Amino acid sequence: MTYTVLYGEDVDVPFLDRLVAVDHACYEPAYWGDPANTVARYERNRRSFVFVVDDESGRLAGYVNFFPCELGLHQDNVSRSPVIRDDDIAPDEVAQYRTDENHLFVLSIAVHPAYQDGEVIRLLTDGFVGYLRRLRDEGLPVTSVVATAVSGDGTKVLRSLLFHELRHLEDGNTVFVCDGPRLDRLLAGRAHFATYRSDLWLLLPLAEHEANLRVDNLLEDRARGVPAEPATADDRALAEHVISELVEYLSYECSNEVVRDLELAHLGSFDFLHTTDDYPARDAGEEIVMGTARGHAVLVCHRRTHMFVLAVLLSAYPFSVTQMEDQVSYDYLKIRSPEGPDRFVSLYDYLLETFGLHRCGRAKCALFLSERPDNDRELQDMLAAETYDNYGREYRIDSTEVRAMSLDNRAQFDDYELYLSSRAVVYVAKSFRDLPMDRVSDFANYLFIVVLVLFQNTALEKVNTRVTRVLEANHDISPKAKLAIDREYGRTVRFWETQNFKYLSSQIEATCLREAFLNQELHDVYTEHQEYLEHLVSVKSAIVEGRTGMVINVAAVILAIIQLQPFFADLLRDVYEGLGIEATYAETTTYCGLFGGVAIYVLVVVINQRRRRHQQRSRI
Repeated sequence: MTYTVLYGEDVDVPFLDRLVAVDHACYEPAYWGDPANTVARYERNRRSFVFVVDDESGRLAGYVNFFPCELGLHQDNVSRSPVIRDDDIAPDEVAQYRTDENHLFVLSIAVHPAYQDGEVIRLLTDGFVGYLRRLRDEGLPVTSVVATAVSGDGTKVLRSLLFHELRHLEDGNTVFVCDGPRLDRLLAGRAHFATYRSDLWLLLPLAEHEANLRVDNLLEDRARGVPAEPATADDRALAEHVISELVEYLSYECSNEVVRDLELAHLGSFDFLHTTDDYPARDAGEEIVMGTARGHAVLVCHRRTHMFVLAVLLSAYPFSVTQMEDQVSYDYLKIRSPEGPDRFVSLYDYLLETFGLHRCGRAKCALFLSERPDNDRELQDMLAAETYDNYGREYRIDSTEVRAMSLDNRAQFDDYELYLSSRAVVYVAKSFRDLPMDRVSDFANYLFIVVLVLFQNTALEKVNTRVTRVLEANHDISPKAKLAIDREYGRTVRFWETQNFKYLSSQIEATCLREAFLNQELHDVYTEHQEYLEHLVSVKSAIVEGRTGMVINVAAVILAIIQLQPFFADLLRDVYEGLGIEATYAETTTYCGLFGGVAIYVLVVVINQRRRRHQQRSRI
């Protein structure tokens, strides 16, 4: 199809009759505008529309209605009105464009269902942004653009145009605004429009203290049928489908020894904050809310090792997936607080406070895409887990290594493409089905491998972290402590066995993931730590043996001297008799001499030991 883009000044009043069919097809009756009110506002300011017309049929495919606001209407939109300002807006509330500032209000963005293939909305948004640029070039600067979303599709369009949430209205609608740096970026043509559809999976490695009982209680509750909170019935249905698909593939593809110890549970479903890469200070209370996305958290548990992988599904992710990846890299994962809808809390803080789970390694992202991004740099940013549409910098990733990753398809089957890095898995499906549950079923046949390999990664991170803390604490390492660390790692050995996977293709996929996740490098670090610990244990054992030998030598000398006591006593007795001293004092003198000699000997040995230690420390 071919289309023509028209603007308000290109049409006449009768043309506006075409809006009725579009409104009736797109909106609920409560939001159908009165044609007379539409005409009155149009006659007040004709520069208030962008239209897309089907050239073949002459039908109106879609339109955007916007206009500058007088101060009272602008204040109503941003703060005062508890409900939406819509068709009740009077003509005298519509302003003329000014040379100092213009606060615009988008009354409607609508595309007829017959034309919702993506091309019309692109023409509309491009035409709208281009019109704002034209106003700016004419000396009529746009200061802010406000809109109220009454549908999910409207929310999605506003978010793609860099609008962020301003406030929630009592009627259930949401006010969005685009201003400041976001508006500058929009006018500069840097709003990002994805050329693909996506499901985003967040994979968080976690661990717990051995005394923690809260996860046990959670699993017992789920076994008794207690539902996850917070979550709706639809949330639970999708999460349970994730669990059933993972369990099925684990049972079918893996050996029983691995599957036997794994348990899965729905942890809850949460609204995840989507923000920009202009992150506030850690202690700042204000958030830049571009929007929220529903995430369904499934906990995969290996209780023998107290290790977990939290798999969070954000289905049909409505924002930039690379921005959420950037938040994962920046450790800026936040969820809407159960205590209040306008407050966000750290996901990791919530997990620690509620379930006693803490981070144990770096989180990964898995992207399930409908097609490869048009721009190779976007795929590279996906693999680097950095935002493609960034605010904080003008430069881009230009890495030979990352570029090579984006060109290396690691897929083992012909129904998908697969690109891997240490931070992300990008899975491009040849078939991207419409229903979320169907897509979960399609991706679960690879997701279970990611989870098992991530358990290997988590085991190494956990042991390496423990060893590092022991070394930093400068504690003496006993063979018993070393044995405890070895046993902890030994409980995870099953995750390393290639025989875990029944099929060769799964083994190869796991090998590719281990390589990408740098598991071998972590294992090398573990080996180095182990060698160093063994060295410390050996040194300590040598020191202990040296001390033990010294004590034995001292004891032997003392015993030898004691054995000579009768001989010395007889000599002294003869001497005392010759001097006229009572012989009975000879025994006492001998014991005193022996005691003094032993004390001096021990003192000399201790002084020598301390001197040697001081010399060793000085050399270090």
